[in-house]
Amino acid sequence: MGANNKSPAKGKKIENDPLQNMVLHLRKKGPEVRDAVFENHRVDFFRGKDFVAHLKNNKECRELMAKLPQDKIKGTKIEDQIESLAHFLLRSGVFFRAERAQKTPKPGKKLLKFPKRLELYPDNTFDENGFYIWRFQLPTSMWMYAGSAGVVVLTISCCLFPLAPHWLKLGVLYLCLCLLGVIFAICIVRALIFVAFWVLFGKHLWLLPHLFSEEAGVLEAFTPWYEFDEDAAARAGEEPVKPPSFWSRMLAAMAIVATLYGLYTYSPETDEMAAKAQQAHKSILELLDLYQVPKQLSGDNTTEVANLSNTSSVNMTGADAAGVGEAAYVEAPSQTVDAEDGAAVGEADAATKEEL
Repeated sequence: MGANNKSPAKGKKIENDPLQNMVLHLRKKGPEVRDAVFENHRVDFFRGKDFVAHLKNNKECRELMAKLPQDKIKGTKIEDQIESLAHFLLRSGVFFRAERAQKTPKPGKKLLKFPKRLELYPDNTFDENGFYIWRFQLPTSMWMYAGSAGVVVLTISCCLFPLAPHWLKLGVLYLCLCLLGVIFAICIVRALIFVAFWVLFGKHLWLLPHLFSEEAGVLEAFTPWYEFDEDAAARAGEEPVKPPSFWSRMLAAMAIVATLYGLYTYSPETDEMAAKAQQAHKSILELLDLYQVPKQLSGDNTTEVANLSNTSSVNMTGADAAGVGEAAYVEAPSQTVDAEDGAAVGEADAATKEEL
């Protein structure tokens, strides 16, 4: 096999300025790029169908194609020109063809549009249904260095978190709880919008459709803002699902409303819910040891007080000892007085008996 079919390496320098501009455009603004594992390396790849769609629909890309040497771009139709350009880029080593490492899906699942693992394809030719790995690497930007430094700072901060002040720990805890609440709120709003559009119009409208997608990245999860399943199926070349009848949707809506009303009827009282929430809040603080006075410091203070008490009892001054002795001496006469009183009472009883 030729050199173009080996494992990915840095792409060769492109001397032709129009071609270099074309490759830079495709790498920065071209077809959708995902990452996968190829021969124990993390690589960027794209789909052939996305490559063709971008060259057809992007005006800037077509203008760059017009500036390329005519001996590199053959054909009069746009489809032929795109295929000719793709074959030329393959021969130049800008990218090479790969295929799925896992050909069949797991039981009960579909094949991913963007596989997680790739392997080399024997025939390095262009096909719309193929996958292509970029050899041409973009220069490292300042944002990459800033992100790497941020990861280091974040890692060190996580290691030093147990030593953070009490207010900072509480702030991180409440921030995480707020983010969790935002996620739950988004899920509820998505469900309400989906149900409303499905009942009224029979369409599947999703707010942030890629939010929970395994294939989407961090930024891609928040784009687009909304999408109909019918439009997504049309772009993928699939037939959209036919919605049920209006009365079937109304019956489903009535069942949902009845279920929600039943949950509301048997829900606990507001005061009880507030008490449970307060109890849960205290349990979380106790679990994470985030009370105002940490337990360890409280135990140290108790030990310190006990030590001070023992020291004061041992190092008692002579005046204090004399005071204690005087106090013991004062208590003795009270016992003597009690004995004399008892004798006097006994003599009085004897005199009374003689008179009788």
